[in-house]
Amino acid sequence: MSQQTRGVLIAIDWESIRRGARLYQRTVTPAELCRAMRAVGVIFGEVEGGKAFGDWTLWADDGRQFTDEGMARYHAPRTGAGKDRTDPAILLEVYEWVRDREDCGTVILGSGDADYQALVDRARLHGTRIVLCAFSQSVSRDLLAAAPLFPLEAELGIHLAEHGDVPVSVQQEPDDDDAGIDDGLERFVREMDRLEGRLNFVGYSMLCNQWMLDWGLAWNDFECRKLVDEYQQAGIVERHEVLSRSNPDWPTSAIRLVRTNETVRRALGFSEGPESNPVL
Repeated sequence: MSQQTRGVLIAIDWESIRRGARLYQRTVTPAELCRAMRAVGVIFGEVEGGKAFGDWTLWADDGRQFTDEGMARYHAPRTGAGKDRTDPAILLEVYEWVRDREDCGTVILGSGDADYQALVDRARLHGTRIVLCAFSQSVSRDLLAAAPLFPLEAELGIHLAEHGDVPVSVQQEPDDDDAGIDDGLERFVREMDRLEGRLNFVGYSMLCNQWMLDWGLAWNDFECRKLVDEYQQAGIVERHEVLSRSNPDWPTSAIRLVRTNETVRRALGFSEGPESNPVL
């Protein structure tokens, strides 16, 4: 009797991949990612498909690109407070592959989060191998000790600069008349405007621990908190407390835009136009 060939399935944590790309000051498209993941997958067998996990209400265009690449979309919406719920979705789905699909011998996991270490151990007990394909700087040490890694930066052809390779140029100061809003600040204001449009309030903790990192404004939550403090001192945002009915003694700290601030108005396109010339 011939032995059944066991194929390869791909699981992509799009939130994790996007965060990892920013560590290299790069962006990666779903099409590029899928090609790289398949190139790793064929090393271990025939790639039989896979799923991309994320909140596709936030990344609708990216979701459509995954569909065009033959990846099924698994919608993992964030909580009402904006917390990412991709990890639990992947844990449950991939474990079902490992447990129920006899044709799955290898899973290529596009993530480096430490939460998947238990999944790697469970898969090994079922005779299934999990192989990581993620940006190496975003992979946790514990997970790296449990599963082999194909660095995504190498698969995408991203060459890291060696010492002395980075060109240094003198940046000219803009003229006062042409001085605009810092790109990072403008992005912060625009993203905050979107959040305030769909949430009852923007929690300070979630803003610093997740959203600002997702927007690529800082490397870690400490830098995010420093930025928020600077924006608060500049009058761009203000902190306020949101009372909780279930726990009134412990209100939630929140952040909101000061929409009368001229910098905020310019970033949102509400700057003052040319003076009118009324007819008296």
